[in-house]
Amino acid sequence: MAVTITSQILLSQVQSEFIELHCSKPHVVNKMNKVILTPHEYDVLFYDIYLDWYQVLKNENRNYTGYVLIRAEVDTAAALNQMKLDCGLAVDSVTQNGTSVPYGLVSNVLTVNLNRTYSKDEIFEVKIFFKRTRTDNLGFYYYAQSSQTFEHLAYTMTEPSDARYWFPCYDDPSDKADSARVTIKVPNGFTAGSNGLLQSNTTIGDSSTFIWFERNPITTYLLVVTASKYSSFSQFVNSIYPPNELIEIQHYFWKSDSTQAFYVARNLPTMMQCFETYYGKYPFAKYGHAYVRPFSFGGMEHQTLSTINRSWITNDSQSGIAHELAHMWWGDLVTCETWKDIWLNEGFATFSEDLYREFTQGKEVYLSSMTAKANYYFSNNPGYAIYNPAYIFNASISYYKGALVLNMMRFVLGDSLFFKSLMDYKLNHLYSTATTNDFKNSVSATIGSDFSYFINQWVHQPNHPQYVYNWNVMDNGAGSYTLNIFLKQKQTHYPLYKMPFEIKIQFANGDTTVRVINDVIDQSFSFVLSKQPTNVVMDPNNYILKQINRDLTLDTGSSSLINGFYLYQNYPNPFNGNSNIKFQIPRLSHVTLKVHDILGKEIATLVDEVLEPGIHNSSFRIPNSAFTSGVFFYQLRTGSYVETKKMVLMK
Repeated sequence: MAVTITSQILLSQVQSEFIELHCSKPHVVNKMNKVILTPHEYDVLFYDIYLDWYQVLKNENRNYTGYVLIRAEVDTAAALNQMKLDCGLAVDSVTQNGTSVPYGLVSNVLTVNLNRTYSKDEIFEVKIFFKRTRTDNLGFYYYAQSSQTFEHLAYTMTEPSDARYWFPCYDDPSDKADSARVTIKVPNGFTAGSNGLLQSNTTIGDSSTFIWFERNPITTYLLVVTASKYSSFSQFVNSIYPPNELIEIQHYFWKSDSTQAFYVARNLPTMMQCFETYYGKYPFAKYGHAYVRPFSFGGMEHQTLSTINRSWITNDSQSGIAHELAHMWWGDLVTCETWKDIWLNEGFATFSEDLYREFTQGKEVYLSSMTAKANYYFSNNPGYAIYNPAYIFNASISYYKGALVLNMMRFVLGDSLFFKSLMDYKLNHLYSTATTNDFKNSVSATIGSDFSYFINQWVHQPNHPQYVYNWNVMDNGAGSYTLNIFLKQKQTHYPLYKMPFEIKIQFANGDTTVRVINDVIDQSFSFVLSKQPTNVVMDPNNYILKQINRDLTLDTGSSSLINGFYLYQNYPNPFNGNSNIKFQIPRLSHVTLKVHDILGKEIATLVDEVLEPGIHNSSFRIPNSAFTSGVFFYQLRTGSYVETKKMVLMK
């Protein structure tokens, strides 16, 4: 969801747009202490909501009446005779099967005494008749026609926890109703949009009633109603997945915005193609935009019908449009289970903006935009972690750092494993909720190794690593040069960030990039080269969220660099087809590096020669397609040293 931040960052020349924040609520701080209804002993199956907005839109009366029928199943309790709900409204009555039941409403908690005791797995229904008597804009917003608001306008806007102010509900992202129906009565000439598909639109006298049905699971903050005298049009996009059915994208806007509304929607088919390519089939029956003003935010990813600030029409905010569409996968299909995990929504959608840039403009534009996000983070970092942040909609943390974490994860895993990890995470939590721990466990299962270290250092810890480095070149004679590099982490809040590190070595007539693993606080690397290096660039693509400076006082003498034999873990591991093996030797040695299968049969000899002291790299590729997924061993042997490590092939 979204507000546009007032301080914007101009990207490099290849990227002409400004970075914008597309999902945030400035009043959210006071809501983090909301009442949590515990124990939550039921599972909501269905919300059936009726809203009478006729007087609101006809006579500018901010109050309205309605009811909600809630169908629920006894979940964790052995027996249940009370139901607790969030409710910031006046309640007229509560019934079960047409008969009134007792209730109490204290501090926005509605307690319903059920008509009997229900056992575990039993299903029951309650119907709550309510009225909204508040005069503020909280959960429900009304604006009369004016120079800003071209027609009378009413809409709901509830993230994180304001749904309780427009209908009684269990107002927490952890509980998704299996489905929902929303019925809205408005004056003739008004259109009311909501989640899912339109079931009917009937007219009686001077009123119209719209009935919308969302057949997929939905949480309360993603439910929406927006009503005004709208014009509309639809786009139809073919899914890239067989049978390539049409996806309808509905747009609701004021008539005077018709031309610009068509224009700002021009790239939605390409955005849909991009996200289907990387994330899988679009998960809902339709998509849409409802444009509103005033709106304190940029956009909000209400399930199947995003609410969009009218300024995005006038400013042609393509990154915002992409952000809200990406939320249909990350936020709506898979929803953060708690607000502590908000980065799983916002970081993913922000990353998706740049993924769309890459899809349409290339990798350099993607990298440039990521660098701009990093620079914004460095300038505005409040100093707390992504997980369980003090302010859940902070641009630097939940949005930009969240996106940068995914960018680093992509760098660590490589594209194939990274996107497979996202796809598996999605499949594990389809139409449900997930926590950061769920994400970590899903990624670990996909890659075949524990991903805790990565999540701990980037998601559970605040701030970022700080590096210093230095390098020098030794002329070995006969056209041979040794490049020595020393890298040191000096941050105080976390002992070690374990990351791969790219190093670009520049020569007079070109350059080459090597990849090493930085897994020691004070680490050194040595490369024997056939031509003289002229410069070294650390992390040339800025994949790592870091601060780094060269320190000419660091000792890069060869005596301090290589002080023993060492065989490193192959990278990546698990691997699919090709993996890099690095080892170091402190002196001139005859070295063999061989690969064996689990039965001890030799598969390949990678090295069998005399090597200079230093760090060396070798590449292993599975020799033929007959090999299936499994465990292999690689062994480094010199006259005085033998070490064996395990690697995993995953096809």
